[in-house]
Amino acid sequence: MQRVPDTIGRERMWKVVSTVTGMVAALLARKVIRAAYRVVSNETDPATPFDPADARFSWADALLWAAAAGIGLGIAKVVSARVASLGWKVATGTPPPGLGEEPSVV
Repeated sequence: MQRVPDTIGRERMWKVVSTVTGMVAALLARKVIRAAYRVVSNETDPATPFDPADARFSWADALLWAAAAGIGLGIAKVVSARVASLGWKVATGTPPPGLGEEPSVV
């Protein structure tokens, strides 16, 4: 019987952990970005379309939304990666696979 190396299991688990963390961060970022956009654009009517592809959505609003989404999702990506890495290190006591300390070259 052939035994599968432990590193394969660790790598797969790290991919699952980082993917789930990223998905949760993206969902939270979407809600926060929408709320922030509504505050910045002074949008008070909930019936106002919130679809940048809709013709009633002005160009200024579409560009504001694009900037907010880009910045917000970029921040969410960095935060989720850091949280996943920290959580992995706390849970296992080792750095995530592929993100360990590189051996020093002398």
